[in-house]
Amino acid sequence: MTVLGGIDRRLLQNVDWPLLGAMGGLVILSATTLASLHIGRAGGNVAFRQLAWFAVGLCALVVVASIDYRRLVRLAPLFFLLGLIGLASVFVMGRTVSGARRWILLGPMSVQPSEVFKICFVLMATWVLTSRWAQPVGKMTLALTAPVLVVPALLIVKQPDLGTTLLLFPVLTALLVGAGIRLRLLGGVALAALAALPLVWFLAMKEYQRERILVFLDPFRDPLGSAYNVIQAKIAIGSGQLLGKGVAGATQSRLAFLPERHTDFIFAVFAETWGFVGCLVLLTCYTLLLLRGFDIAATSREPVGRLIALGVTALFATQVLVNVGMVTGLLPVVGVPLPLMSYGGTSMLVSLIGLGLLLSVRMRQFQ
Repeated sequence: MTVLGGIDRRLLQNVDWPLLGAMGGLVILSATTLASLHIGRAGGNVAFRQLAWFAVGLCALVVVASIDYRRLVRLAPLFFLLGLIGLASVFVMGRTVSGARRWILLGPMSVQPSEVFKICFVLMATWVLTSRWAQPVGKMTLALTAPVLVVPALLIVKQPDLGTTLLLFPVLTALLVGAGIRLRLLGGVALAALAALPLVWFLAMKEYQRERILVFLDPFRDPLGSAYNVIQAKIAIGSGQLLGKGVAGATQSRLAFLPERHTDFIFAVFAETWGFVGCLVLLTCYTLLLLRGFDIAATSREPVGRLIALGVTALFATQVLVNVGMVTGLLPVVGVPLPLMSYGGTSMLVSLIGLGLLLSVRMRQFQ
């Protein structure tokens, strides 16, 4: 017997409710934080649009969860090709914002292909790593996965979108470890990558991206320019103290001293409003979500499900660590959104599709 558009009733017994609870908690925290910023007419436009995208993403989550993840992996080459076409299309029909050409206008809304590509990347890497050509896991495996990483990375860094480019590396590393690659071999690749950093610095990075690295090393190098965001974020976080300043008292956020407060720097807004205790609640939701994801990967009975769950969870974990790290000044600013919290329709949709993949694996673990 099937319900909810084709999901077997027996599969619903294996739904991961703690995972969905963590997701729901994060979306509620996102909506309330965005509403407190009073961006748009009547102060609630951004929060309303975020909830509208959540509704769309929730439908996508149900659809993805209803499909056997093994069927999706078999279609991974097609998704990967479409993802590459999307990445290339921004150079022809993309919209330029703040010097970056990352968005495509589709009627009244804009789509960021590099965000959508994250899921295509996880599926394609899983397809390659579980193929017979990649067995046994070794040097041939690395040779086969290299184009999966390098080709999209070149397209994404050209936009430029350094944040998304950097996300692909730890995700692929986690998948390679999950596939059983020898750590010594992986260490050799890491050393080669470190040796190539000077080339990346001089040939691949834009001037403003190099400036962000230098500002990370010396925050007061340009306090009114490239370091302004991080300095204002630190002021907002520190002023929140233990219990926060509340919605009315969060002056850094409400008076717009903090740039990009509804997108990449929303963690600073939340910290100023709700303080250290609020941040503990937020990070607890993320911890629960990540623990459930890693548990789904660990308990999967076959490699395809294990790698999909590991890849999606590694993607979430990397985004959370990089975003919180850059907002608090522990990492350079690279423009990575906080999943399920930062405002952005494409980001919300992709995050929920990723959770749908986790549920698809979880619900079929005991078949």
